[in-house]
This record gives sequence, structure tokens and C-alpha cells, in this order.
Amino acid sequence: MTLALPRWTRRAVLLSLGLAAAVAAHADTKPPVRILVGFAAGGGVDTMARILAEGLGQALGQTFVVENRPGAGGLIAAQALKAAPADGATLLLTNDHTVAILPHTLKNPGFSAAKDFAPVALITDKTVFALATHPGTGIKQLKDITEWAHQNPGKANFGVPAPGSMPEFAVGLIAKGLQVDATSAPYRGGSPLVMDLSAGQIPFGVTSTFELVPFAKSQKVRFLAVSGTTRNPDLPDVPTFAELGIKGLELPNLAGLYAPAGTPPAVIARYTEAVRTVLSSDKVKERMQALSSPPNFGGPEALAQGVQRISDAWGPVIRLSGFQPQ
Repeated sequence: MTLALPRWTRRAVLLSLGLAAAVAAHADTKPPVRILVGFAAGGGVDTMARILAEGLGQALGQTFVVENRPGAGGLIAAQALKAAPADGATLLLTNDHTVAILPHTLKNPGFSAAKDFAPVALITDKTVFALATHPGTGIKQLKDITEWAHQNPGKANFGVPAPGSMPEFAVGLIAKGLQVDATSAPYRGGSPLVMDLSAGQIPFGVTSTFELVPFAKSQKVRFLAVSGTTRNPDLPDVPTFAELGIKGLELPNLAGLYAPAGTPPAVIARYTEAVRTVLSSDKVKERMQALSSPPNFGGPEALAQGVQRISDAWGPVIRLSGFQPQ
């Protein structure tokens, strides 16, 4: 038997359905929020941004899209954020190279993170990089580089993901600690560097562990040391540089989310809390750990302080290296 709904009940059902449709339509018509990334698709920062975009979309009921603006170590994306309206529709996810290292290596980067950006949230401050070698060198420990370099004069070339990058300055500290003559060979990103390293086109490479791990698993590269104060949980057999007597590489790298300066505080606070929620997810923790960048949420002040610590630590290293700002 079919029961007929009273007229007022039918009207209420229709109204509720119409309201739900209107809410859904409103959500669909919200303009997407862009997350600018200054590096190519597939890299660690890009992958992190896509994890964050997915989580923020779910937390806030709005679409977040990753927009890659690769080039100049994140400079292009940073300048794009500076030029964007301060309305919350454009964000930047970047690592410390862009905001803490570029100001030391460029005479005029065209932006000031302190003046032009509003920090939103610290995503991680546990990212590390590593030194790896091609198995064909026969090197199994960091100290073996000294003898190898003496036997192969002029061939101690260390690939780094970009000129004027933290790994490039790390090469100087490594060479000093091992008392060898070394040359840094800048690439346009970590991916082409690792491809050449795995093919034996270059004997050594310094870049993020995330980019090296797949090739280490297939025994195409061999880890020698990692940065940071403690061993990487995913690489428990790989010692830190500090353990091996190379000082100055203890400070881990960070990544953070920014908005244009002048973005309303309420908008910043909304995004900050959404990031906190996203990073507390077990699924996100697992995905971030796979990048060798376990999440460590911090608010705007924590991000600003972290960037300042890295700038203070690496500024003297860069100056002592003799690097001339471009």
C-alpha cells in the first residue's frame, strides 16, 4: 500500500531538497583557491602541495588547485604571490630555499618574505637532504671519498639541484670536512640530477632523500650520509653528517604556507586551523612520511621563526663560501 504524504509534508521535502541543491551549487561556484608551487610537478614540494590541497578541500568544502610556477629556486612563484590580490584566493607553498636562502644569493629577489608575505602555517621542519654516490665508484662510506678524490683528481663532482642552493653550500662544508677539492654541478632540479647520478654520469649528488630513495631501493645509488641531528627513521643505517664529523648540516629544512601580505586576519586564521586539521590526519601523516618530511604543524609565528633560524644559520656559510650574489 502506498501512503500519500500530506501537502505540507511534500512542500517541506521539496523545500529541503531545493535548499540542499542551492548549498551544493553555491559550494561549486566558489572560485578555487590556487596554491602556487615554485618547482616542477613530481618533486617533493609539489607532492606535498597536492596532499595539502586535497586535505584543505575536504576540510573547507572548497576546491584547492596546485599551480606550478617552476624556475629560479621558487623565485617566480614567490613573485607571483606578491603580485596576487590579498583576498585569500592565492597561497604559496614553498621550502626554506625560497624564503631563507634566496635573499642571501640574489641582490634583488623582487620580494621580501617578511614584508610581502603573511605566514599561514608551518607544514614541516623535519625535511633532510642526503649525499649519495653511484655504486660504480666503489665508495661505501663517507670517509672513502677522500681516497677516491686523491686517486681521481678533478673528478670529485657533486650534483646539486640548483645553483646557490643549500645543497651547493653543503658541498663546500663536506669538501672542507673531508679535505678534498670538490666541484658542485648545478642542475635544474633534483630529478635530472638523480637520473644522471643513477646512470653514473656524475659520481656524487646532494639532494632531498625523497628523490633518492627509489633509486637507492633499486641499488642504482648508495646513501652515504643525511643532514639533521638524528638518523632518518626510513634510513636507519645511514649516518648523519654530524656523526661522521661534518659540522654545519644539523638544521633540518622546512616548508610553509603563505598568503599575500594584507590578507585579512580572519582568512589567515581559517586557513591555519584547516592546516592543523589536515596535518593531524593519520593518512596525511603516512603520506608525508613517505616524502621523508613528517608533518609538524606550527602557526604563523612558528613559521616566521623557523625561517629566521635557517637564514641566520646559513647566511654566514654562504658569505664564507665566497659566493657572489647575482
